[in-house]
Amino acid sequence: MAGSLVSCGGGQKGPPNVLLISIDTLRPDRLGYEGNANNTSPAIDALAGAGMVFKNNYSVAGWTLPAMATVVTGRYPKEHGATDFHWTMNLSHRTLADILRDEGYETRGYISHVILKPSYGFSEGFRYYDSSVLNIGHPHNVATARQLTDLVVEDLEEISEPYLIWVHYFDPHFEYLEHPQWQHFGNSAIDRYDQEIAHTDAQIARLISELKKKGLYDNTIVVFTSDHGEEFGEHGAAYHYTLYEEVMRVPLVIAGPGIAPGTEDRPTRQVDILPTLLDLLEIVPPVTDLPGRNLLALSDKEGLAIFMERDRPPPYNQRGVIVDGYKLIVIERADTASIPETSRGTYAEIKNVYPGIHLYDLNKDPGEQNNIYSDSHPKARELLQLMTDHFSGEVKPLRPVELDENLRDKLRSLGYIR
Repeated sequence: MAGSLVSCGGGQKGPPNVLLISIDTLRPDRLGYEGNANNTSPAIDALAGAGMVFKNNYSVAGWTLPAMATVVTGRYPKEHGATDFHWTMNLSHRTLADILRDEGYETRGYISHVILKPSYGFSEGFRYYDSSVLNIGHPHNVATARQLTDLVVEDLEEISEPYLIWVHYFDPHFEYLEHPQWQHFGNSAIDRYDQEIAHTDAQIARLISELKKKGLYDNTIVVFTSDHGEEFGEHGAAYHYTLYEEVMRVPLVIAGPGIAPGTEDRPTRQVDILPTLLDLLEIVPPVTDLPGRNLLALSDKEGLAIFMERDRPPPYNQRGVIVDGYKLIVIERADTASIPETSRGTYAEIKNVYPGIHLYDLNKDPGEQNNIYSDSHPKARELLQLMTDHFSGEVKPLRPVELDENLRDKLRSLGYIR
């Protein structure tokens, strides 16, 4: 059972609660604590001020399905298998909710993205899993942050401690809608994106306020993060089809009892979130081969490679690694034979994915404008070897997902297929 004893309301002691808040398609540089002049995120900024901020946290894949599967399993995509929307997670890898449920936690999930539905394995371990906001309307036409928060707040009346609550907000994902309260930000695409962030942040403020009113917050560990970022023309295109920094760097804040406020500049990974939480809760991991480590107990000299991988959109495989400020990206044409025949001609149109090897010095060239790769570059050889070692023996997806026409329509509207 969970054994971490920290102070709760009324002086009692018990296992900490866990609140996992993820916002789809969220770039950290559009948040106040990273310097955005628009007041997009006062609630998130307050959370960052009270907790540990990981300034260089990276998505493992740059799109929702594999990234969030990594967050909940602590596994790389090559391990959990959810590498395309045709494949669900390999559920031999236990999820965070599954582990905490066995420790006596009340586990509740509230999601607003079609790719996080139970058919992809994300409901595993949750006693209650709500995807009902997906029925409100077409994702291009409606915002769902308020309605999603309504569901969580209503259920707080009956929740027991310790709890795990996962809330995944969707609104910053394209298409970016206007919100009257924040129209003064402007009307460009990135201005409307900021409006969507502000709208979502207001609902996070409401959720945290309700938890505090009910005495459920003080003994809660809050993990705030995102699945991936978004491009706004930095490399000649939009959305999130690449491994560039604007897509791959994502926010991560961990706050709660016993966690001192601070900032960590060293690179961190989505595979680190699950083992960090388990250590905080003093829960022994169910296996000994998790690739991540506790982000709150890093040694002074500890460094590591940041691996990233994506197979969508076809017909490219994109693989990347970051070490010591150097980022190597290898893009190859993919064998699409494993994709069901009915979907092979539905690839999304992409404008800025170029086969080849790309090397960037992020310290000198944070915008990734100057490819310095050459066969003789010593860092290139080192990083290529790391990638070869890491990606050898990749696991093939095990469980197919049947795509009905409703799911295809939503995937098409969100830019995953055409």
